[in-house]
Amino acid sequence: MQINPLSDVLGAEVVGVDVANLDDATFAAIHEAFLEHLILVFRDQHLTPDRQIAFSERFGELEIHLSADHLLPENPKIVLISNKMENGRYIGAVSAGDYWHSDLSCQARPNKASFLYARELPNDGGDTGFCNQYKALETLPDELRRQIEGRRAIHTFNRMRNPRVKVPVMYDKADAQMRYSDRAPDDGIHPIIRTHPETGRKALYVSHRFTVGIEDMDEAAARPLLDALFEHQLRADLIYRHKWRPDDMILWDNRCTTHHAYGGIPTGQIRHMHRTTLAGDVPF
Repeated sequence: MQINPLSDVLGAEVVGVDVANLDDATFAAIHEAFLEHLILVFRDQHLTPDRQIAFSERFGELEIHLSADHLLPENPKIVLISNKMENGRYIGAVSAGDYWHSDLSCQARPNKASFLYARELPNDGGDTGFCNQYKALETLPDELRRQIEGRRAIHTFNRMRNPRVKVPVMYDKADAQMRYSDRAPDDGIHPIIRTHPETGRKALYVSHRFTVGIEDMDEAAARPLLDALFEHQLRADLIYRHKWRPDDMILWDNRCTTHHAYGGIPTGQIRHMHRTTLAGDVPF
């Protein structure tokens, strides 16, 4: 097994290993690398859904995603990220990742980590960006950091309450109401500066997709403050952009990264992925 850094800011590729057949010592080395590099790209994997699930569960308990109509029918622990269509509808969450986010930070217990395995890829497009939120906090201007110290942000699943994002065009009004309002869990209210429970390091914990306000701060004051944080997160020196290869699987840490699907998939080409997601704990 080799672990090779992918950029100066975050990420490493793991080569020469079959994640479906790991001894305890190799898994321990992978877990250590995960905490160090924040995302790991496992090259040349050939995984059935059961094998992906078995590897994922070595890191913790898996969560079944709340988008019930995008789950793999034969195994609901896998959610489909796909632009394939059947009977005139997408079989997967085609809009997943269209804005920068940490997975389901809108929940009381946001996702700990996620695994995304490439089953089919387009010839072009479909890249995924990852942003290091340790570095985002460390490079934050002192005045901005002073304004967020000790504060908590409001995260919502409901796109219809977030002026910074749009409802995907494939959903009509009734569909959008069902997906984003009727299914929405209660808002998550979490520290803007989050402590990683395993490393003890501090990270910025807000995102375009889910963060809509700041607790005990009116909209007129909160909105420009959040906009400044979001702009800072988009600095090029904080981001690694991954170009997928066939049979890549990526593991990322939602507690200290955000990510974004860049899109740009040519018409008629398929991007079909299997995702597993680890249940998390209450941010502090």
